[in-house]
Amino acid sequence: MRRPRLLPALLALLLTGLDAPARGQPAEPPEIEQLKRELTQGCLARSGQPPVFGPDFLRRANLSPDGVPDLVVDVAGVNCLGAAGAFCRGAACPVQVFVSVPGGYRRVFDGFVEGVAIRPGPERDVVVLGNRAMAWDGNRFVQVAMPPGPPPSPPQHGGAGAALAAPGAWRLEAQGRATAAGEGPGQLRRLALFCDGPLNPIVEAEFRSPMPARVEIAFEAGGQRLAATFLRHTPLEPVWRADAQGAPEIARLLAGGAGAVEIALDGFPQGAMGLEGAAAAIRAALSRCLRLPAR
Repeated sequence: MRRPRLLPALLALLLTGLDAPARGQPAEPPEIEQLKRELTQGCLARSGQPPVFGPDFLRRANLSPDGVPDLVVDVAGVNCLGAAGAFCRGAACPVQVFVSVPGGYRRVFDGFVEGVAIRPGPERDVVVLGNRAMAWDGNRFVQVAMPPGPPPSPPQHGGAGAALAAPGAWRLEAQGRATAAGEGPGQLRRLALFCDGPLNPIVEAEFRSPMPARVEIAFEAGGQRLAATFLRHTPLEPVWRADAQGAPEIARLLAGGAGAVEIALDGFPQGAMGLEGAAAAIRAALSRCLRLPAR
């Protein structure tokens, strides 16, 4: 029987097809492939899941007008599932700029930046890194006059939908049970507080990306910092609940009257969560299960 011998050859052909670049898409340079491998290893070590490389991770620009695209890498475009913002320092994320040279690429910039934009110029593009405009002069990557246009957006850890700015006001949802709810920053989509019986305050978290079954969330407001463990409620529901000891303390902190609370997931900063209306909504939602101090 010779037919089984065809299987290894067929499998090898399929794998070769998977590794080849898509039709019309140039292969990525070795520098980018190596960087992707390092980021993948970092995400796997932090969360056990591979990263998702968004469209803003690698952008092409015309910095050296030689007909070969130059490359701008923005790590804010990497969604490290379960470990949002793993490679960033708050709103600043690693950025690397590669200029094409004979035989390959030369890295001309490597640093942490809050926001990246590429602006076209008459002969070559300008890269706006935070509040600096940079261009390649043929020998060096130097600062130039800021071109017209809107400032670059701040990094959004975790891809589309993530936000670092403080969201809108809290609200009291009265359908079924009174629930205080607020939209969170970064990978924290929503916080909800309600009573599960007369003695049991509940704090629930929902996330924008898949997360491990156990998540540590840190809250910092008004000079006070509080860290609590959140566990996935059931395998069928995408909600995590704070442990019984942490829930009352979280409620007291959020209802304390601060203007915003800084959020971190597993040690990685997510940004500020607005607390407008939080005190009134939380007091109303938890009135029958938790006594909050008078303001």
